[in-house]
Order: sequence, then structure tokens, then C-alpha cells
Amino acid sequence: MHTRADARRDRNVLAAWALSVADTVRVASEESTGLSGAAPAGLVAVVADPGMSIDELRRVLDLTHPGTVRLVDRLVDRGWVRRVRGVGRTLRLEPTSAGRRAERRLAAHREEALAHRLAVLTDTDLATLARLVDPVLARTTDDREAMRRLCRLCDRKACAPCPVEAS
Repeated sequence: MHTRADARRDRNVLAAWALSVADTVRVASEESTGLSGAAPAGLVAVVADPGMSIDELRRVLDLTHPGTVRLVDRLVDRGWVRRVRGVGRTLRLEPTSAGRRAERRLAAHREEALAHRLAVLTDTDLATLARLVDPVLARTTDDREAMRRLCRLCDRKACAPCPVEAS
């Protein structure tokens, strides 16, 4: 019989596992780009949604406007993003070809780190785990902005069909 204490332990183990996976993704992303904090996610977001505004990026990354401007400055300084004049005073963010290559390196580095972290699972176990997590992810967001935030470090090319987008 699965008791309340067992269920509580299960949730605690899943929370610790989620943090472990998140830390793996963060470290791989930071090592790959040489940038910390939200900068790797900023690069991925701009590559995934070219033409987004600084305000849209701010909402994806949950940063202040000045913090987002400083982050964009770092991405521009690296030659990964360029600012393009939009309507009125709006600036649109476009990835450069160097930025797209940096994003692909980040995705590959993240994939390698996750494969190493999850190597204790068989392919069947990994597929089962992904099937179990899909509906949880699908119920996590209810709008495009929340989806962009959740998927801010996703390898969009690898995640088809996306369980979040499908919901």
C-alpha cells in the first residue's frame, strides 16, 4: 500500500531530481556560452523567436527592462544578436549566423550533459519517463508567454511534437 508518507517522499525525490536536471542544464548552458545567468536562455529565446522585442525577451526571462537591455548588450558584444529597428521606437532582436551557431553548440552541450546525467536509465525507462512527464508539462502553461518562459532553454528542433505547445 502506497501511503501518504510514500507519496510525500516520491514528490520530494522528484523535486530533487528536477533540481538536478535543472542544474545540469544551467551548467552546460553556461559552460557552452561562457555566459551566466539568463544570458544563455536569452540567446536560445532570440534564435527560437527571431524578431522578438526587448520587452518580449524580458517577459520570457522574467527580468527587469534594464537587466534585459544589459543582457542584450552582452549578446550583441559577442556578435550573436543584433538590434533591428522595428515600428516606432521598438527594437527587434535578430540572431546572427554566429548566434545561431552558438545556440546549436549550446543545444549539443546541453544534450551531452543530460545524456550523461540520465545514462543510468535504459532507453525504455527514458521513453517511459518522458511519456509520464508530457502531460505534466502540457498542464504547466496556458498561454504563449508562459510556454516561451518554460521552453526558454529547449532544443526546439529536438522536441517535436512539443507537449507544451500541443496543449
